[in-house]
Amino acid sequence: MRIAHINWIALPTPGGVPVHIDALVARLRQLGLTTQVFSGTRDALDAHYQEALDMQAPPRDEPRAVAALLHAVQDFDLVQIHNSHNHRQTLIKQLLDGLLALPRPPQVLHDIHGLTENAAEWELLRYRSLPMLVHSRYIANEVLQRMPTAEVHEQLLSLTMDQRPYTFPPHSGTLILQPTRLSQWKGSAVSLRAVLELLESGREDFTFVQAGSASRLWPTGLDEALLARAAPWRERGRIHFVQYSPEESWEAIRQADFVLHPTADGGTHGEPFSLATAQAVILGMPVIATESGHLPILLKDYGPKQIIAINDVGALREAISRWLDHGVPRATARDRDYGEALRQSFLRSANDHIALYERLLSRRVS
Repeated sequence: MRIAHINWIALPTPGGVPVHIDALVARLRQLGLTTQVFSGTRDALDAHYQEALDMQAPPRDEPRAVAALLHAVQDFDLVQIHNSHNHRQTLIKQLLDGLLALPRPPQVLHDIHGLTENAAEWELLRYRSLPMLVHSRYIANEVLQRMPTAEVHEQLLSLTMDQRPYTFPPHSGTLILQPTRLSQWKGSAVSLRAVLELLESGREDFTFVQAGSASRLWPTGLDEALLARAAPWRERGRIHFVQYSPEESWEAIRQADFVLHPTADGGTHGEPFSLATAQAVILGMPVIATESGHLPILLKDYGPKQIIAINDVGALREAISRWLDHGVPRATARDRDYGEALRQSFLRSANDHIALYERLLSRRVS
């Protein structure tokens, strides 16, 4: 079985999707599949560069770029396009038309990692009525609300279980980690304002660390005045912006006293899944998260958590204060069982993908 993965970005460009693809592809290869990744990242660790997918510059000759991408993937049995709907919908339609017009067309699978209300994105997902793969009940529900007859398959993401040591910058007091990328959408501005209010009130019994600070593509969206307000506290070592690898993320989360995941949007724009929160659950780490997307679903049966409203600086500040003042709750045996079940689900992810591939391909040739 030959599987092609198409995604706009690949590692070392950070993000949950390239982390998932990297882990999935590695495991699929271990299980004997031939699989390659095609992306728009020029210095990708394990992906073939395609100009059509380059997010830093549109292709100089779009028909030629589409033809090159089509030629690269045309001999695969299944072409899995990750977030096909998010960018250059006209280009993706040309690719779909080209693939389905081949003498022996591959099975094409949309892999949906996030949604918006953009009409062009929904039009692309409806185009040619192709099957879709999603990775959370939240995304599945959002798709089926708008496309009740869509063929939607739900499976868990993949996640590397390989671990490497990681050392935080010097810190003192309670270590609070936000293991998301530094961005407005992930709630970084909400977290910064909350911890700044605590620090400026004279409270310095904690250190706040924001991960994912090495953005390669998209601006953070954070206000310059807010970053300037945080600057003196960064100099004093009370706030740190860091970057670590997926393999280092396990040790980073393990060292924290608790983690924040305050994604700042809801509805269709909500958090699609959150690998970082899943890691925290697997490790039994306490989590403060927002009522966004799949986060409350993922944390529903998990004890050491606080779920707060979206974009509520005061609620996050008080949630942090509550744990600083009264102690951080610890995972129980039941929580550890839930975490282990989640870990086992990640370990089965590649096998579940193969089972889906086999069903789709057997249907295609029958």
